[in-house]
Amino acid sequence: MVPPTQETRDAIRSHDQWFGSYKRSGDLVKVQVWLTVYRGDIEFLTGADSYKAKRVRRNSRVICFLGAPDGPSVEGTAEILTDRPLRWRLYRAYWRTHPLMMIPLGPLIAARILTGKQVAIRVKIDPPNPLEGVTDPEV
Repeated sequence: MVPPTQETRDAIRSHDQWFGSYKRSGDLVKVQVWLTVYRGDIEFLTGADSYKAKRVRRNSRVICFLGAPDGPSVEGTAEILTDRPLRWRLYRAYWRTHPLMMIPLGPLIAARILTGKQVAIRVKIDPPNPLEGVTDPEV
């Protein structure tokens, strides 16, 4: 197990990341999303029909830049999950990490979870995983 560096710990605490996935052309596209870490995996919510989800369905190899567009990065394999309890756990995590933003966005996200229009993306980080065993935020 490789413990997280101080830079990585600080980046995780920001609860922001730039999620990098690849176009058909091979070009990397970075998009800012909220960051949660659960048992060493990076997880976040996105629209089922978002470009992020479409690119992951086509190519599951991704790179996550933690805390900033040029922050510490981890590479891994992404999967799209529709498990309702998982999506609600992420929803609760968002309330803990971004409470002010969730006041206007929370009802929309909840409605999208209920209608199946919101999915979770989980990134399994390649070894050695510097986030192994980390869960943030605790929910």
